[in-house]
This record gives sequence, structure tokens and C-alpha cells, in this order.
Amino acid sequence: MIYEKICDIRNNSVLDKILKFFDGKLFPLCYAFLALISSFVGGEVPFFILTALIVIFTAVMSRDSKPVIVPLVLVVYGMSRVHTPQFPNYSDYMYRTSVLAIIGVSVVLVLAAFVFRMIVYKNIQKFWKIKTVTKWGLLALGGALILNGVFSQQYVLKNLLLGFILAASFLFFYIYILNTLEWKTDTAEYIAHVLTIACFVIALQLFKALLFDGIIQNGAINKHYLNLGWGMSNNVGGMLAMFMPACFYLSYREQNRLKSCLYYVSGFIVIFCVALTLSRTALLMGGVALLAIMILMSLRGQNVRFVRIFNGALIGCGIVLCLVFREKIFSLFEHYLDKGFDDSERVFIWKSGLQNFISAPIFGVGFYTPIAPDWSYNIGNWLFPDMYHNIFVQMLAACGIIGAAAYLFHFVQAGFLFFKKITIERLFFFCVVGILTAMSMLDNHIFHVFPALIYALLFAVAEQDLLRKREDKVEKTEGGRFYESFPFI
Repeated sequence: MIYEKICDIRNNSVLDKILKFFDGKLFPLCYAFLALISSFVGGEVPFFILTALIVIFTAVMSRDSKPVIVPLVLVVYGMSRVHTPQFPNYSDYMYRTSVLAIIGVSVVLVLAAFVFRMIVYKNIQKFWKIKTVTKWGLLALGGALILNGVFSQQYVLKNLLLGFILAASFLFFYIYILNTLEWKTDTAEYIAHVLTIACFVIALQLFKALLFDGIIQNGAINKHYLNLGWGMSNNVGGMLAMFMPACFYLSYREQNRLKSCLYYVSGFIVIFCVALTLSRTALLMGGVALLAIMILMSLRGQNVRFVRIFNGALIGCGIVLCLVFREKIFSLFEHYLDKGFDDSERVFIWKSGLQNFISAPIFGVGFYTPIAPDWSYNIGNWLFPDMYHNIFVQMLAACGIIGAAAYLFHFVQAGFLFFKKITIERLFFFCVVGILTAMSMLDNHIFHVFPALIYALLFAVAEQDLLRKREDKVEKTEGGRFYESFPFI
């Protein structure tokens, strides 16, 4: 009965126009603009309240969960540098009781709206009925994260809290999107559109910080000052590298040749921004992915000729610029030259992680046991502890053999999901997930909440794509386009 009343209300002409706005491509641009303004002026509280209102309204009233994708990807970029609790500002703004109360109430109301949606729309039953590839692997991973460090002598209740938060990051939106999103022929393009917008929000924040916040000192970028409020240099570089494939997917799918070219060029702008963050891991993994994309798109796509000419011209111009402006370029990026292949104590961290695993091999020592006695990164936050900068070492040390086995189970299932009857859409999702996973072998990205949320989103839509692929073996999709298999796999 409640569902029928919602449908009646939805048929109102004014409400229908509002819902069409949230369902269209203008909404991500408007929301991204608000996130950018919030990050510049420190408007987190009104921005978070507005976000909660939008999510609650669309979760209850929209026909599917498509509008939720926008805040899911972009809300974190509304954080400002001026209110960062970390270096260089050490602000207490986000720890104030009033701010925490507003955020807490907003989160509870949003979660209540999601649960209401799944119950009233009778979505939750689908999760158990739909035949998916990665369901049990993600459930096993979530269970292992919740059990981190149980029975360890160093176990604290914060292990349980963080375990639930991380498990929810990987599972909640996987379940929600899988059961509420109406998969259409342009769904992957919409997601790529949102990720590309995120790239340019981050890029504008990065350029603002470089130009006006004193991060460039004596002609060189000071990596330690590069904090955008929502993340430090490695976080910024990691998110840019992770989202970069979206530009190239749009270039591949775009029918208009000029737009296709612009999307292709934008991918290189994003990788240049990755380089500006001085994140070696992000640049390495993003660079490898970029090279593979350049080769593949020079073989097939809307603008093969342009791609080949642009790739050749870019390489040639890059060599010339490095020769002509060598000293200035070396000065700007001297961090790369100074650090080289230095491991930044990663080998020590990994050895310490293995020693912790040996001390509690079944469920691990938990996330809050120090990596080594009297050793810490000294990153100021109240929730997220030091991590081991390698996802396998992290799972072994924090969650023991149970956690490592659960992650390996999920990893194998992910391979089946992305490469079974592969499509361009799932190849795009795989590139994003693959870059995130590869970076997590040398850095801590996947255990930050927002990358994990996007990880879950992409697994859900990849499942949707595979389900539709099974249904449309012979017939065309409703939109009139075949789900095209990638010819090189």
C-alpha cells in the first residue's frame, strides 16, 4: 500500500520534473559544483545536510537508485582544506560535538531511507534470488573484517567498530545498488560521466592548492603540504588514477568525434594531475593502465586515427619539453628523483605484519595492534589506524588466515565476474577496480571508506551487466544496442 501511494505521488507533474532532473546528466554537474564550493569555503555542514536531503528524497521517490551514485562518488570532495584535522591546519572543526551530531543524524536518516526503500519496494528479496558471481566472496570478506583480531590479546572494541564500517563499505552499496538499480544501455556511460566529473573536481582543487596555498616552494612541489582536506597527496593521486579510465571509456563510446577526442585528451590531463601529486604508486599503476589503454584504443575505437596521431605527437612533444625545460621539470618533480625506488620503510612494515600474523594466525591481531612496538606513521585521526601498505599483508596481519582466505576467495570470484563473456562495460569497471587493487599492493587505498564504496558500486553494476548479457544472448537490448564483447580477450 505504501508503495502504491509513493507511485501516485510520483505521478505529480512537478515532482516528475524534479525526479527527471535528479535522473539526468545535469544533476552530477550541479552537485559537483556545490562540492567544489564547499571545499573552497569550508561549507561542509550545509553541504552534508543538503546531500542528506537529496539522498533521502531520491531513495524514497526515484524509480531506481541512479541518483544515489552522484553523492556516493562526490560527497567526500566537499571537505575543505581549511578544516582538515591533519597537517598543516590541524583543525578541530570536524570533531566539534555539533558537527559530529549533524553528520551522525544525517547518516542515520540516510541509512533509514535506504532500508525503507528496500523494504517498501521489496528489493531485498532479489539479493538472495539473483544468481551473482561475487556475492559469497564479498560476504566472506565482510565477515572476516568484522572478526578482525578476535581472541587476540590486543583486541579492543574499536576493532569491532572499524570491522563493521569496513564490511559495510564493501557490502552495503553492493547489495543496495544490485537490488535497486535499473540497468540500462547508458548506465555505464552515466557512471563514467560521474567519475570523469570527479576527476576534474579533484584537478581544480589540486590546482587551487598548488597555486594559492604555498605548496610549491622554491620551484618544487612540497609533498608534505599537499593536503586537500579530504585526503593527502597519495589519496589524491590514488583517486585520480583510479578514475582515469572513465575518460577513455567515454571516448570509446562517444559517437561525436570531437567529443570523443576531448575525452581522450582529458585522460592525459588526469594522469598529469596524478604526477603533480607526487604519488609514486598512483603514477606507476596509473601509468601502466594508461599505456595499455593507449595501445588498445590505437587498435579499435571511434577515433583510431586521431588516437595514433595524438599518441605519437604526445611522445614527441614530451621528449622535446624534457630536453628544453629539463631543469625546471626536474626542480618541480624533484621528489621523484630524491625518493627514486626507496621503499619508504615498506619492507619493514611488511615484515612486521608477517610477525604479527604469526603471533595470531587464525583471526589476526586486529587493525588497532601497532605495526611494530613504538612505531607509527603519526597520522592524526581518531578512527583509522596505521595500515600495512599491502592488502594481502593487511588481511594476514589484521584478520589472520581467515581474512586472507576470504579475500583470496573474493579475488578469484572477481576474476570470473570481470572476464566471463567480457564486455566493454565490464572492461572499464575492471580497469578502475584493477588500478585500485594494484595501488593497494603498495599503499593503503582500498581500506579507506570512499574508495571501498566505489569498489562496491562497480562490482554491483558489473553483476548487472553480466546478468543482462545472459538475458540478451541473441536479442538486442531494450535500447536497441548489442552488449558488445571485447575482441582482444
